[in-house]
Amino acid sequence: MESMKVNLYPCAHCEGKGTCKNGGDGSSCTACVKRNDLKGKEYSGLLCGACGGLGMAEPYTERINKRTKPILAVVIVFVMLFMIIGLALSKNPHFPEVLAFAGTLIGGVVAYYFSSNSS
Repeated sequence: MESMKVNLYPCAHCEGKGTCKNGGDGSSCTACVKRNDLKGKEYSGLLCGACGGLGMAEPYTERINKRTKPILAVVIVFVMLFMIIGLALSKNPHFPEVLAFAGTLIGGVVAYYFSSNSS
């Protein structure tokens, strides 16, 4: 797939260390306890829930922006395939026109993601 540049910034929650000490008396905070699927009151040294223990975090909006195009492409392809199947089974008189449109749209999406020189 495409080579993506990842912008990681020092995690402000764990101060770039990867372990949470934001609770009382240096223990892990309740959000990190919940993120690690633990039950109980006090734990210390848990992985940071914000960065996953890396000490470096990627901004949430950047993650969303990187995932929007592929998710939209998958949704478009599946909607078009189900539309083709539905119109074919119902013997709709406009099936040839929809098939030509959907085939071109699906072909464009597939060509974009599987072309060897996409930037």
